[in-house]
Amino acid sequence: MAATLSFSPPNPPPPFPDHPKLIRPRHSRCRDDTLLRCLLAITRTPLPGKAALIAAMKASSLLPSARLGRAVHARILKAALGTDRFVASSVVGFYSSLSDSDSARQVFDEIPVKDAALHTALLVGYARNGEITKARILFDEMVEKDVVAWNAMVSCYSHCGLPEKALDLFREMQISSCRPNEVTLIAALSACSQLGCIDLGEWIHGYLTRHPEVKRTTTLNNSLVHLYAKCGRIDAALELFLDYKSKNLESWNTMLTGLAVNGCGTGALSLFGQMIKLGVRPDRISFVAILMACSHVGMIDNARRCFSCMKSVYGIEPKVEHYGCLVDVLSRGGRLEEAKLLLESMPFEPNASAWGALLGGCFAHGDYELGIVAAKRLLELEPWEESRYVALQNLYAVVGRTEDALMVRKMMRRLGIEQSSGTSMIEVEGAVHEFLAGDV
Repeated sequence: MAATLSFSPPNPPPPFPDHPKLIRPRHSRCRDDTLLRCLLAITRTPLPGKAALIAAMKASSLLPSARLGRAVHARILKAALGTDRFVASSVVGFYSSLSDSDSARQVFDEIPVKDAALHTALLVGYARNGEITKARILFDEMVEKDVVAWNAMVSCYSHCGLPEKALDLFREMQISSCRPNEVTLIAALSACSQLGCIDLGEWIHGYLTRHPEVKRTTTLNNSLVHLYAKCGRIDAALELFLDYKSKNLESWNTMLTGLAVNGCGTGALSLFGQMIKLGVRPDRISFVAILMACSHVGMIDNARRCFSCMKSVYGIEPKVEHYGCLVDVLSRGGRLEEAKLLLESMPFEPNASAWGALLGGCFAHGDYELGIVAAKRLLELEPWEESRYVALQNLYAVVGRTEDALMVRKMMRRLGIEQSSGTSMIEVEGAVHEFLAGDV
């Protein structure tokens, strides 16, 4: 019988020894009854040591409930350790894990002598919670910046969709005395992938060759593969994928997706077959990649078989993204009525991506009346998207419904929705430049 979690154990907890290893969490087991009892014990022990309190505070940040973490913090204050900067760093980390930046900042402000570790703890919290402005202000205020601080800020920009700022900061880091590590390079490669900045990505690849002290983690290798595939260098991506021995499921999914988006459907199916032979069990991301690959090269029958075996063979329940990919396969192949029936029979509400796939097929194969149905549905789902209005307006114009097209145009003006200019980007000496249509 499974143990029952309780905040009030029937027997008094044993005295808690001052040894952090006893409560150091191990993977997902940190949420079991033993850890809860240990944390309860530390909140009741008369004189817990500083190391034990720090370890308990860190363990609390991994628990689903904040109750015990607050109790440990109360015990820290009772032990008069609230102004200790080492203990405070763990408390800041705990409140940051709750997305409670105000409490984290309050703890930070109460420390009279702040060191780089405490600044970094708050910076990491801001970065993880996407508070870019607060993170950058704190980062600029720091006199001493270690690699963790640089990593937090570069990663924050990259994850929040600001790749230009991430790469600008990465270049600043290179000028400083701080050497990048594998975490820095993963964040920089993510920014390069977002911008299609192949030159800088190749420079990072070369940096890894020149600096063997940088740990070549599987995640770092996956980031390189993703960059090359995203920039159309599928040959370099495949060579790198085949070269490194330590592959995980993410490695296979990255390569499968790279082949799919580059139109290498046969290659993706071949790699998928090799993956199965080697005993790597696919997940939902693997099947999204395979369905995308089938879509790009018109493999309708293969897509149907893959979709069917998801549940029957691997026990994976298809999600909206899998249905959307199958709709895309059918739409690209001209099976528009079949795609529409699939949309209507989905066990959940189709998203904009699925309806957009049908709309694209309608434009490609000239079924404008069905396209109007899809465009109207997209407008209901995403009324803020200008492209939805433009598509509907164009469809009305094609079928000769001029008054309806003008009505859509008036609606756009009334709602303040303007058709934006097209943009293009080029890379020159590692820097990405963006141009608007009409720029000279």
